[in-house]
Amino acid sequence: MSSPIRLRLPASSAWVVLARTTATACCARLDFDIDRLEDVRLAVDEVVSMLIDRVEPGADLQCVFTPHDDGRLDIAISARTSRGSLPETGTFAWAVLTALVDDITATVDAHDVTVVLRTSRSAASAVEA
Repeated sequence: MSSPIRLRLPASSAWVVLARTTATACCARLDFDIDRLEDVRLAVDEVVSMLIDRVEPGADLQCVFTPHDDGRLDIAISARTSRGSLPETGTFAWAVLTALVDDITATVDAHDVTVVLRTSRSAASAVEA
């Protein structure tokens, strides 16, 4: 089940729903409970919105959803940004993100910013992994 699902969409708020829906489908496929599924959906929504605010004109967002047989889900969301800087980690939005998923990291390469969310069926699964 670990084949990645790749999604490229215009960096516009009109398309955020597509990223959220894909995240929800992956969580359902991995048998996440409803609370965990909602946490992941909200985290994806927040990261996509955060990157949309930073993209270069005409840029796309790229989302890669990688489900694992053991119930983990990795989600990488990236975009070419105008400033090429990492999202601020001292903000309320970042604090909320860290509460919604097991792990979150952000990297930048030139102007390409990538945020990776890692989560699992439950917090107990994350500790065991």
